[in-house]
Amino acid sequence: MHHATSGKLLGFWDLMSISLGQIIGTGVVVLTGVSISMTGYGAPWAFVLAFGIVAIPTVCIAALGSAIPSTGGNYTYVRDLLGSRTSFFYLSLLVVGQLILSSFAIGFAEYADALIPSIDLAIAAASIMILCFVANLFGIKMAARFQTLMVFGLLISLALYIVFGINHIADFSPYTTLPSVMPNGFSGFFAAAFLLRLSLIGSEFISEFGDEMENPGKMIPLVMGLSLTIVVALYILIAIVATGVLPLEQIAGKNLAATAEIIFSPTVYVAFIGGGIMISLVTSLNAIFGWCTRGLYMATADGWLPPRLAVLNRHGIPYIYLTVFFLIGITPILTGMSLGYVAILGNAVGAIFGLFPVFALFNLASKHPEAYRDAPFRLPLWATKTLPLLAVIIYGYGIYSSWDFIGNTGWLLLFGYSAAVLIYIQARAPYVANRAKVIAEQAAAGSK
Repeated sequence: MHHATSGKLLGFWDLMSISLGQIIGTGVVVLTGVSISMTGYGAPWAFVLAFGIVAIPTVCIAALGSAIPSTGGNYTYVRDLLGSRTSFFYLSLLVVGQLILSSFAIGFAEYADALIPSIDLAIAAASIMILCFVANLFGIKMAARFQTLMVFGLLISLALYIVFGINHIADFSPYTTLPSVMPNGFSGFFAAAFLLRLSLIGSEFISEFGDEMENPGKMIPLVMGLSLTIVVALYILIAIVATGVLPLEQIAGKNLAATAEIIFSPTVYVAFIGGGIMISLVTSLNAIFGWCTRGLYMATADGWLPPRLAVLNRHGIPYIYLTVFFLIGITPILTGMSLGYVAILGNAVGAIFGLFPVFALFNLASKHPEAYRDAPFRLPLWATKTLPLLAVIIYGYGIYSSWDFIGNTGWLLLFGYSAAVLIYIQARAPYVANRAKVIAEQAAAGSK
């Protein structure tokens, strides 16, 4: 069961625009202000630590993508290296983790409110969610073209924010003294960095397009590494402008509109908010819709879900699964969840399911020795064992630091959902095993 695609394979620039659009979003436009309230002038340095936190799992996924590229990327890595049941549990967490879709739409509405104060936030957020959903019903190449235009405009806007903003900063000394960089100690600094990891994830999902790109063994690690490095450099400079132009108490907890109003003329301010920041939120939303169905499509091929759910429209899109993600994304908007709560909850759930494909690397060399040996991007054997363990320690600490903010209700709902999924897996597993056995027998008979 192959994922249908139309037109030519995705090239370097298609993949860079999808990756950049996926990474640049909530972090730079929403979480920068939150991180300033947690660690003051340490915000630019917190992005550096966030880069380190994200780099470990990103390197692991890049190594997997280089060795065994495939559509459905992370799902197939977990399935082939950790087992079929584990892969479906991973996928079920990934699906519910896409509550984070709403953070891009809510953020979009809040910035729209800065330009049009009378706007209805819920209607604006729901409208942009619907727009991206519809765009992605028409196929990946159209969505990728849409993405390229948006990312180009976004990068110009952010560059202008940096260039105009740096000139307004008189004193850079607060960035070099420990008390101003870590006003709430290392724990506050780490909590800010762990939240900012949400602003840097996204490049790893390029592996979801493994069967749909040119030369995936080299392209996956190249695009992941390059797009992440570009974004970190941008974010550090943006955080310096955000903390340096106004006194900290005026920007802590606020979004970038406060500093933008100071450094830009009224016309450029409107262009920056409308053409830069709001576009960045749309690119993230659009990119998630671009890849999110692939894992469910693969799980259907494996027998975990009924085939009728994976039916494709004439553009080769599994529209029922895309609709599922749309409904998950719009639920927080309709129920009135705050942007901060959605970001923290989505970050914690994302950290949990994100560890599954990272841990799959542990078994790569033993289960696929030839693929490991021939991979264009190959980690030493010791690194395939130690990096996943290091990721568990770092992410475990980060999830622990989010515990109180999410609250008992949020965790109880997540545990209840997980229990229901485990019961479903137990009930469905015999069918999946029998189906795999039949397919293996048919393949053996066909090869004789």
